[in-house]
Amino acid sequence: MPAIILLCLMLCAGSAQAQWLVDIQTLSSAAMQGRQTGTAGAELARQFIQERYVNLSLAGFTPNYQHRFNYGFGQNKVAINMVGYRQGCTYPEHFIVVTAHYDHLGTQGRKVFYGADDNASGVATMLELAARLSVVCPAYSYLFVATDAEEDGLYGSKAFVAAPPVPLNRIVLNLNLDMLSHPDQRGKLYLTGARHFPELIAELEADFSNIRFLHHRGPPGKLRDIRRLDWPNASDHGPFHQAGIAYLFFGGQEHAYYHTTADTWQRIKPEFPQKAMQAIWQTVQWLEHQPPTVLQRIVE
Repeated sequence: MPAIILLCLMLCAGSAQAQWLVDIQTLSSAAMQGRQTGTAGAELARQFIQERYVNLSLAGFTPNYQHRFNYGFGQNKVAINMVGYRQGCTYPEHFIVVTAHYDHLGTQGRKVFYGADDNASGVATMLELAARLSVVCPAYSYLFVATDAEEDGLYGSKAFVAAPPVPLNRIVLNLNLDMLSHPDQRGKLYLTGARHFPELIAELEADFSNIRFLHHRGPPGKLRDIRRLDWPNASDHGPFHQAGIAYLFFGGQEHAYYHTTADTWQRIKPEFPQKAMQAIWQTVQWLEHQPPTVLQRIVE
């Protein structure tokens, strides 16, 4: 990376962290009403994401970046993904899709499920990546997809894979971000999907002690931790994985605030998400230096 770009990123680190927290605060505010799919709160979240996409000068495939889809019994439910686009310069016809779901659980009576970690943190991190990739023209073209209806069954990513705005065979990798502001009980951030990239693992292991790498053992889709969580299908990377597209999933494990009204931005301690952002950004830099033949591997 040229020295002047590196200097710019270092000088902007403080303001970037501040913007990241502002994005989380906004998305997990009481006004958003828990961002449940199909509610007024979800519409407010989309308006906010649209404004951020515009401010980041992202292109769109549709007016207002909105991609509507139907799901559920009889396809009677409507949800909306938000898709922004930044064209690359070295491999403009090859795409890395960054996903982070913006929907959450909504309200129950007067109780609001704020969803700061799940998944305002992932959306805020995706927006920060979009900002950093605007400093210079990236090698790859990037699609930034804020998915809807993830909590209902990964329907946003399923809809995207079923009808992508770019050829599916041109998507070389999915980078999925979900629950990035709280570590597991051992202070770890989880990364799965990296077994195809041993050089990346070695680089991250050397620089970050807070990453727990999860690898496939046995038949496809059978990677599980001691709590029997199906990691290859645990979040929006699942439909990409099922479609044979390589993925990297950065995320956290369930914690005491998970899917409760206590998942608020006030409970976020900045040290862990700062390290998470550093690891994710270093991963993106590594990806930027790889040719499509390295990234575009069929998931076994």
